Amino acid sequence: MTGGLLLEAPTTSHLERLYSELALVGAPSVGRPSAWPYEPASTEELLALAGEMLRHDARLLSILLQWTLEHWQELNPLALRQQMLRMRWPQALAVVLTFARDATRDAELRLLIDYLCAGWSRVDPPEQFFFDADRPASRMASRKLGRSLAPFSRWGFIGTERPTANAGTKRVVGRYDRPTRLRILDQLLERSEVVSLAEYLDAVDDAVSRQQARQDLLSCPGLEPVGRGRGARWRRRGPERHGSGRARRRPPRR
Repeated sequence: MTGGLLLEAPTTSHLERLYSELALVGAPSVGRPSAWPYEPASTEELLALAGEMLRHDARLLSILLQWTLEHWQELNPLALRQQMLRMRWPQALAVVLTFARDATRDAELRLLIDYLCAGWSRVDPPEQFFFDADRPASRMASRKLGRSLAPFSRWGFIGTERPTANAGTKRVVGRYDRPTRLRILDQLLERSEVVSLAEYLDAVDDAVSRQQARQDLLSCPGLEPVGRGRGARWRRRGPERHGSGRARRRPPRR
């Protein structure tokens, strides 16, 4: 590997040590103090190192998210930004912070996240976030094809892993970005002439609220509702419904 805090792709032993170090600062992780070639001198440097290892281990996404939500007041923001400057992928830690922003209503935490994320550019061209993503020909990969959660997309990554924000309630966070949701909706309409709100929610893995799902359907160009209330469904407008094509003539009066 070149650049950044990582000297090499993390081994299982290195990840166990990382979990152990994170547990010492309050993270919900369990590891063991095995040997590794790193000596993080601060919590901020440890978080940056964890952010580098994150793309190699999906479990770290929930661990770092929960630590951020519960311990953000212990951070030195300037020190963390300085460590992010040393990272090969500061955007990886920005993904965690963006998930945290979506998971909290605390105005101060949101302001802190805005500061920490300011100035970083998106990864270009886009990359799969996790290096061990599903094999291209697998059934799971086929289902995830063309899908990405908004916090990943915001930083130029492609990913569908929804992290757990609270270990007790098992609450997960993360919604598909709008292009993904429109693509999923288009695929639904290719299979069926009409789509219900429940069918759309199921297709997007319930990753948005019922209110957001309804707004997606109402605001999608070319769709119209059929029926009202809970029984409403949506279909594409026909040419005669949205004014394209030649207008039909009325039969002459006799």
